[in-house]
Amino acid sequence: MDHEQLVQLVTAEVMRKLGLEPSTAKEESIIPCKKALAIFTGGTIGLEQSFLELQKIQDLHIEVSVVLSAAAEKIIGIDRIKEHLGSNINLVTTHSPYPSKLLRDADFVLVPVLTQNTAAKLAYTLSDTLASTLIMQGLMLGKPILAAMNAADPQDGWRIQKDMGKCSPALSESLRQNLKKIEGYGIELVHVDGLAAGSQKIIDRMAKKASSSQPSEPPRSTRGKKSILDAETIKVAASNGLKSITTPKGSIITPLARDVAREYGIEIVQELS
Repeated sequence: MDHEQLVQLVTAEVMRKLGLEPSTAKEESIIPCKKALAIFTGGTIGLEQSFLELQKIQDLHIEVSVVLSAAAEKIIGIDRIKEHLGSNINLVTTHSPYPSKLLRDADFVLVPVLTQNTAAKLAYTLSDTLASTLIMQGLMLGKPILAAMNAADPQDGWRIQKDMGKCSPALSESLRQNLKKIEGYGIELVHVDGLAAGSQKIIDRMAKKASSSQPSEPPRSTRGKKSILDAETIKVAASNGLKSITTPKGSIITPLARDVAREYGIEIVQELS
């Protein structure tokens, strides 16, 4: 939760305790539960469809940050990214500080247009560009990585339509072997129109893994003999993909916890006995 969202929640709780209503209707805000880091290279095959897929991913309440390689900044441009993904999107270029924190904070990494050049670099573990370095570090950090393979596949339909599928069988096989290698490293390859669905599957897998490794109910803080359900517990439950929380009879539910539960779409159920 960023500073602005925290201020909004605290303000709402203070006004509730004072018995005041805001002067204007409060807009409903949904705090993103997961974060994705989208790394753009200079490829253009499937680019327009990738923008549509990233918009779908944002609609899943996934916060998307964007990294532009030097080629992507020149070919795609910052303005085009903001036009499609919003003017407030977190954007990194080669002139920005290295985004190590963004990478570590990301739940998964997206490569909306994987080029043949980047696929070759990854196949031979070369980290000599911003894009290849981030992807390699993402693999070493164990991050799920989802890449649209259309631009890197020598037999992709879009590439053939552009009259770019006439290479020799030997070259075609070499390019396909690069894709097989990076799949073996842990990069999940999909067609560009499967980016949103692939992202949802990653989130579902993470939620399933978290729920299997967590107790059936999220931890609760206690005070005396009564259990207290606070906002932090709600956020932990949301990050684990839970849709409801059951609390013991007589437990204390803080007003801020109720607010956060509404924003995350989590139902609070109190036991009858």
